[in-house]
Amino acid sequence: MPTLSVKLPEETKQRIQSLAKSQGITAHAVMVSAIEGALDTAEHHNALVASALRAREQVLASGNVVDGKSFGDYLKAKSRGQKAKRPQAIPLKTFVSGN
Repeated sequence: MPTLSVKLPEETKQRIQSLAKSQGITAHAVMVSAIEGALDTAEHHNALVASALRAREQVLASGNVVDGKSFGDYLKAKSRGQKAKRPQAIPLKTFVSGN
């Protein structure tokens, strides 16, 4: 396993050592876990942003959106096990103008 040197403030080092001692693990294990957790969070965030940007592009390309209230009602019904008709997409211009 490659080694990576990280300079930490003394307070952070003390916090890591204290946490490691309280959990009965090494400071190394605390740092590896923290880094992996931060990477997982950042990667998940990046995936959500990429998905949102793809959805935005689809809206711009099609010009259609689904009304939020209608979609919320649909999801509530489905989560309750009720039959529900999927809301239809409507032109964005109609939705924004309120027609």
